[in-house]
Amino acid sequence: MEIINKSSISLLEMLSISCCASLTCIFSKGQFPASLKHLKIEDCSELTILSPRDLLPEALEVLVIKYCPKLESIAERFLNNTSLRCIEFVSCKNLKSIPAGLHNLIHLSDFSIFDCPSLVSFPEEGLPKTNLEILYINVCEKLRALPNHLHDINSLYLLYIQRCPSITSFPQDGFSTNLTDLYIEGLNIYKPQVGWGLHNLTSLTYLSIEGCSEVESFPQEEIGMMLPPSLKHLTIRSFPKLKYLFPNGFQNLTSLESLFISNCPNLTSFPEVGLPSSLLRLSINDCPLLKKQCKRDKGREWSKIAYIPSVYMDGKFIYD
Repeated sequence: MEIINKSSISLLEMLSISCCASLTCIFSKGQFPASLKHLKIEDCSELTILSPRDLLPEALEVLVIKYCPKLESIAERFLNNTSLRCIEFVSCKNLKSIPAGLHNLIHLSDFSIFDCPSLVSFPEEGLPKTNLEILYINVCEKLRALPNHLHDINSLYLLYIQRCPSITSFPQDGFSTNLTDLYIEGLNIYKPQVGWGLHNLTSLTYLSIEGCSEVESFPQEEIGMMLPPSLKHLTIRSFPKLKYLFPNGFQNLTSLESLFISNCPNLTSFPEVGLPSSLLRLSINDCPLLKKQCKRDKGREWSKIAYIPSVYMDGKFIYD
């Protein structure tokens, strides 16, 4: 089934298609109208290609494709698509590659990929270096490597990498030191990032680390791991073997305002020197041993957190 093939659409600027179960191609006998700026396709279970000419319109600014499980390719390459500002691919289960020429999208500011388990790699040239601000890579199970040249993207401030277990290589120069928000999950990302040095991210204010099954101390004492003093918000989640928080790693966090610790069943205590005095909010979830030691006015660790205005244990405000 073809949905559009009429000359009257030559001035079309916005096109949204959803829930077309029999749609296999958007423009089967031609190409996209040159005027098209916004293209959104959602819940088209039989869609396999966008256009046989394999080119996107030059005026395109926003490209969103969601829940199209048979779509294998977006286009052969981004050719003269420098107007693109936002790209989002969600649950395109069969998508294997990103078009070449991605690095030429000089106005791209937001690039998100969610649940594309067949994606193997990014184009060799990497990502655009001028205006990219947000990069989400989530649930890409076959992705082998992060994009090249991440360190050179000075505009990037938010980086989210989660559930990409096949990534085996890490950018040699690490991430851009202008990052303010970093979310990472899994030892395959955590270990090389720590080896490169989280403390190098001197602008970082939000850090979330999840799913590090072998880590027993945080920051890791044995390698002298340090966190950037610019941090304001820290989340530690799903460290099943975590036993203690390394004191030296917290002493320099003089700007830390919130600390969230979740699913760390073997964690029993806070650093002996206590937590940063700047802390305003503490949330502890699914940490039964630590929770026991933090009982109000009774627990061994209570004195270390009594000064914090807002403390939650398993979702309950302890001062109620």
